[in-house]
Amino acid sequence: MKVKIELDLSPAEAREIFGLPDFSKLHADITEDMAKQCAQDPQKAFETFIKPSLESGITGFSAYQKMMESFLASNNK
Repeated sequence: MKVKIELDLSPAEAREIFGLPDFSKLHADITEDMAKQCAQDPQKAFETFIKPSLESGITGFSAYQKMMESFLASNNK
């Protein structure tokens, strides 16, 4: 027997049902602070916020490439 229940909830309603905290005010404050920092000194903002993300993305992609290369090399033997 299969039972399917479909709920049409907003994110706020889902948080309330599951007892999760509402971080929307915190998120808005952090986003506003980041926007101010970016407007004041774009170069520093790039080095602080964007550069680490790019570097970690490249590192992750490099690891993925190495994994695929080793997988393909082991299948060609």
